[in-house]
Amino acid sequence: MKKSVKAAFCGIATALCIVLMFAGSLFYVFSYAVPMLLGLITLMINKTFGKAYALYLYFSVAVLSLLFVPEKETVMMYVLFFGFYPVARLSIDKIKLKTVKIILKIVLFNFAVTAIEFICVYVFGIPFFEDGVFSKSMLIFFTAAMNLSFLMYEFLLKSFTVLYERKIEERIKKALS
Repeated sequence: MKKSVKAAFCGIATALCIVLMFAGSLFYVFSYAVPMLLGLITLMINKTFGKAYALYLYFSVAVLSLLFVPEKETVMMYVLFFGFYPVARLSIDKIKLKTVKIILKIVLFNFAVTAIEFICVYVFGIPFFEDGVFSKSMLIFFTAAMNLSFLMYEFLLKSFTVLYERKIEERIKKALS
């Protein structure tokens, strides 16, 4: 496949990602769902065109969304975790010990979410809770909910990878060649 076709496809994917990032501003729950969806697009680019093109997509979406998307929590979720995770996941999955892989993924996710929340609160001035009331029980609930959503996302990535490799990838390659 020609580099120009790959670059054009990645450009279209970047435009789609930016439009979806703007959609992340519509409802609060989209702040977390949209970056997860964009991770699937990154996964598709990685599987079809390779790691370099997936990273080009990640960096272009990250820069453009930092400049233009008003919902900074959505942008931070993409930039600090969901944008690069599908590419990093492939490297992590090369580790032989399953427990080490799982622990590494969960630690990486929790580190990223902690960094995201600190940046949102202390750099962008976005309150951690909308009503401004902070309690330990809400923090525990938030952490548990985020970890559960990450485990579901990990399952989604695994299932989507199988589906993509078996049903979609060849069709895309055939259409683009």
